[in-house]
Amino acid sequence: MTTVQGAALEGADASKRWGLLAERLAFLGNSLLSPLTVETAFGLDEAFWDEFGAGLATCDGLVADGASACGEATERALARMKARVHDLRVMSPEVDAAVRRANVEYARLFIGPPKPAAPPWETMYARSGELGEVGFGRATVAMQDLLREAGLELAGGSNQYADHLGIELLYAAELCRRIGARASACEDSDAASGAAVRAADGSAADAARDGIAKEHGGTEARLRAFAREHPASWATAFRERVAESAPDGYYLGIAEVAEALCAAIGNPQ
Repeated sequence: MTTVQGAALEGADASKRWGLLAERLAFLGNSLLSPLTVETAFGLDEAFWDEFGAGLATCDGLVADGASACGEATERALARMKARVHDLRVMSPEVDAAVRRANVEYARLFIGPPKPAAPPWETMYARSGELGEVGFGRATVAMQDLLREAGLELAGGSNQYADHLGIELLYAAELCRRIGARASACEDSDAASGAAVRAADGSAADAARDGIAKEHGGTEARLRAFAREHPASWATAFRERVAESAPDGYYLGIAEVAEALCAAIGNPQ
């Protein structure tokens, strides 16, 4: 599982801030793909969610001009998540017991039997206001195509459909990681442009920097379009299903934070 590392970076450069956003998306995705273990139960600590939010606060302006990844909706979702974790730990102070309680909820919501109470696959929410019966559909194929185009493949023993919300969040995290890597390349190019390796007229360095910047912008646009057309388009319906079955549970908090964050990325104000 990907963990959130380090506190908020004051004045962090773009590459590091994209990395922080990628880590948080990956944590949410991994949380939905696998039940907790004692070793991966970071989210059962209230302080973790303070750090989670602090890192998002450094990501203002990344997803669009002046847009905040940690807007009011995300902040409210994080506050509710922290309150749910507090209540869970009051009921189950020992980590082992808290993990068991959360995993019972996980199984009921995402596995069954007899079937998941809140199916985590986009295809199941293709029709507004109606839950589908088949887990493989157009959204599955679309995600398979996106993963293949990005040079990614599903790994592990879960055999999940590609349109699982956790996989969609991990894909978004990978796009953020790549944007951050290109931002770092732009910074390196800028540094090199003032060094002796720069061509006499600067044309070679400028062309390289412009090429990196163009690719960087294209990936940002792809991230926003993906978030809008995929996870943000059905995260609300998914969250509502989770709320019906586990209104005070840990995974409602995960669903709410994921919903708010995907909306902020896909529909920046």
